[in-house]
Amino acid sequence: MHPSESIKAEKSDVLKDKKIALCVTGSIAAVESVKLARELIRHGAEIYPYMTQAALKFAGKDALLFATGKEPIIELTGKDEHLYDFDAILVAPATADIISKAACGIANDAVSTLIFANLEKCIFVPSMDSRMYKSEILRENIEKLKKFAMFIEPKMEESKAKLPSNELIVARVMNHIRKDLKGKNVLVIGGAGYEKFDEFRIITNLATGKMGVEIARFAYYYGANVKLLIGLHSVEIPEYIEHEEFGGINALIQKIESMKNHDAIIVPAALPDFKPKKRRGKVKNLSDFNEIRFEENPKFLKKLRGEYNGFLIGFKAESQISKEELIRRAKERMEEYNLDMIVANLIEDVDRDSTKAIIIFSDGEFEEFAGKKEKLAKRIVEIMAESL
Repeated sequence: MHPSESIKAEKSDVLKDKKIALCVTGSIAAVESVKLARELIRHGAEIYPYMTQAALKFAGKDALLFATGKEPIIELTGKDEHLYDFDAILVAPATADIISKAACGIANDAVSTLIFANLEKCIFVPSMDSRMYKSEILRENIEKLKKFAMFIEPKMEESKAKLPSNELIVARVMNHIRKDLKGKNVLVIGGAGYEKFDEFRIITNLATGKMGVEIARFAYYYGANVKLLIGLHSVEIPEYIEHEEFGGINALIQKIESMKNHDAIIVPAALPDFKPKKRRGKVKNLSDFNEIRFEENPKFLKKLRGEYNGFLIGFKAESQISKEELIRRAKERMEEYNLDMIVANLIEDVDRDSTKAIIIFSDGEFEEFAGKKEKLAKRIVEIMAESL
């Protein structure tokens, strides 16, 4: 078994059975091609490396062979390597030379001929000096190619147009290739909501926001246009996920009108059921704390469903009850709020990275889950994709 097989689908199987040609061209950024190939493989892809002669100055054939398990194609032969069937042609790094060749229809080596024969499948990731990247001629060539191909914007740093992170490149590739949620607008509301009881202090909970972030990530992987509304959180939000922060229930309620244009809304957020009567300034002593009065918050999901007609997924967390009682209460909540799906669990079954849960469908059927939160997120997104 080739070493690349040991990491295949290590992170996800989103690119399972997808064949991707990785075209490496003559930029110093070619040294990153091994790591990029391996990251694609970790999501299940089959990677076929193509290299220009100039790329060989920066990355060796054996390095790409090690990374992918496939012999890099340097020149065309009678095997018609430019006509192989791929799901995508990823040109990373894409130099000014290869971009301009593609824009002008030049096909004089293995990489440029592959691009010419498959332009609509190409994804270009430019990398070069900023003076070249900003030149009027190159900009015209890029705009010409955008009519047919996709571009991933470089990271501008140190007067250079550099490759963005491998995580971002792979996420963009998955979002482009997968059609499960293509054209769908998905909103995820996650993290811990909070309410203020003076100008300095808040009441909140221990939710990390991980579930919401993972759902947003996989919705993006599957092709959706994703927005994440997030409360307090202790996990990193991927740079490719559009996000906005919120605080209390009323802040969310005020946004309901802007939520109506989404095809699906998923709400794993831990929202406070109660809010204190807010004090001016700062509560300074115990007697003042003892006098704080709480009132019940409005139920955000209920208000949202009152104005939103799309696909709506809620979450229900309980504690110290039986599985049967958890299912009964979740179904009751589902019916009360007219949800399309609900995910229920016991808080004692949840830790930072893993969880147990019961996914309940609108017809009353359910399935049980135990494992990593990212796998639950993936399953939720798959079910949503089948339903839209």
